[in-house]
Amino acid sequence: MWMLSDPFFLHASGLPKSAPAVQPTAVAVAPRYACTNFSPGVSTYIADVWPRQSHKMALDLHRKYIEKKQDSAPLVPIKDIVNSKYYLDPLELLGERSFNEPREVDESEIGTPIQEFFRDAVILLTGGTGFMGKVLLEKLLRSCPHIKHIYLLIRSKKGKNVDQRLEDIFEDRLFKRLKYEVPKYYHKVSGIAGDCSLPGLGLSLSSRNKLINEVNIIFHGAATVRFDEHIRVAMSINVSGTREMINLARKITNLKVMTHVSTAYSNCNRLVVDEQFYDPAADYEDVLKLIASTDDQTLETMTSKIIGNLPNTYAFTKSLAEDLIRREAQDLPILVFRPTVVIATYREPVRGWIDNVYGPTGLIVGAGTGVLHTYFGNPNIITDMIPVDMVVNALICATKETATKEKENDIPIYTCSSAGQKPIKWIEFIDMNKRHGIYWPTIRAIWYYSFYATDNPILYAILNMFCHTIPGFLLDILAVIAGQKPMLQKIYKKIDKVRDILAYFSDKEWTFINKRLLGMWDTLDKQDQELFNYDIHQLSWEYFSQAHCLGLRVYLVKDDIHTLPAARKKWEKLYIAHNALLLFVYAFLLCCAWAIVFMFLKLFGFV
Repeated sequence: MWMLSDPFFLHASGLPKSAPAVQPTAVAVAPRYACTNFSPGVSTYIADVWPRQSHKMALDLHRKYIEKKQDSAPLVPIKDIVNSKYYLDPLELLGERSFNEPREVDESEIGTPIQEFFRDAVILLTGGTGFMGKVLLEKLLRSCPHIKHIYLLIRSKKGKNVDQRLEDIFEDRLFKRLKYEVPKYYHKVSGIAGDCSLPGLGLSLSSRNKLINEVNIIFHGAATVRFDEHIRVAMSINVSGTREMINLARKITNLKVMTHVSTAYSNCNRLVVDEQFYDPAADYEDVLKLIASTDDQTLETMTSKIIGNLPNTYAFTKSLAEDLIRREAQDLPILVFRPTVVIATYREPVRGWIDNVYGPTGLIVGAGTGVLHTYFGNPNIITDMIPVDMVVNALICATKETATKEKENDIPIYTCSSAGQKPIKWIEFIDMNKRHGIYWPTIRAIWYYSFYATDNPILYAILNMFCHTIPGFLLDILAVIAGQKPMLQKIYKKIDKVRDILAYFSDKEWTFINKRLLGMWDTLDKQDQELFNYDIHQLSWEYFSQAHCLGLRVYLVKDDIHTLPAARKKWEKLYIAHNALLLFVYAFLLCCAWAIVFMFLKLFGFV
């Protein structure tokens, strides 16, 4: 229903930016560091795959991996949160109490097929400062211990240079587990100055030569994901940047594979999207020439004609980037990876982590803080969402498969989606988050939870007027009188803007064919299935939702966990105030109805 929503709401609100039919399996920890609950067949596995290793060594390694583990996050939904230990220690529910003990990595230790594929690998990662890029970086460093080095292409931003921005990345709580389990990770990562919107990726000559001589795996995830991005900016990053990366990849001496991260919505003008290339709405060469010869204001007025039947510049430029790959990268070992709506982590490295307002996150946060009370959209459509850690695991597996399989005639496309195997309606997702979110209220809430989504435009207009416009106006007046900064009207204007941007996705369902990832799963080694688990059939939305709102509270809203007792008391007061207001409104409406009835009775002489 919603793709990647713009972070308008969170910024405007003043918040910091920054059923279980199948039981989910535990996230396996890379055997290089500390592996608990390791498969009993690990000895046989090592002996079969690596026959040069003796049986005694295999048994020694197996005993070496089994270490005492702390209390862990639950593996299935908890039936009674209030009477569980997780209610008193929410960080345990998120998995922050279940890190494994750190241990040194011996270079002679042999890993799973995917781990061995990344042995001595030098990786170039673009988009590493973004949501999915951070999770990919963390996963590679934690679960692929023999990686030689990772270069992150980073541009200077807001007065911070590359090194400062690299430090900022690792300050995120996402990397807390990595820092504990792999304390010597930092020497394997370097920032390299560059910009995907510039010719030659903005690389210096020395940096370019270093990448050409050292890199052998590329993850190209850099993109602008703003739906309302100016077409010049979107084309320069998403299309020209992809072309520049292809040109660099072609010069790399020992390139194994290049992975291009696209989106399942690059062809959203089709309701059924297969794992194939489609003809784009325009020729990327013609669009690039037009942009080069046209000023920004003229381009702004022409954008709707340029993008044709696609809803925004994001989908349009992603479609053109795929066409560019089809036409210009046939000679390269390359794949296109298309995730659907990427949401918070399912299990690793912690549960419920997200760092920005992606997908339906903005609506959940808005409703949970008592700011958002209604939204226009069909609540009964199926929303194709996928947790980011499952996306990253699938991405890593697809990269290895493309590099090691015989090259196909056509560039492979992998779609990462969930609706075909684990469909969930938007209203069901809302209800699950409401049911579990009430246990983890935020101290920043301004009202009790009351949210209603509708696709009836008249009903929405009425609800928007009485739940947003009028209260926002009145409360802003009170804020001015109290000497505070008015903000609610500004927030609701931002919400209306986001609603208009996402209107195209609010009443449609897509079918995304994901046969490649489903077929690849059965070919993976058992240990790789544990380490890089992306099996959609194991996904439990009940399990996800149980930690989702808590994760939003801790990682996105950045509400300290120690405020939870005070937040619960505040939540009780807001609940009383909310019901008192409802009682007043119902009484007022009843009085109005009685007055109207009495007027008619009097008019016709009955009283």
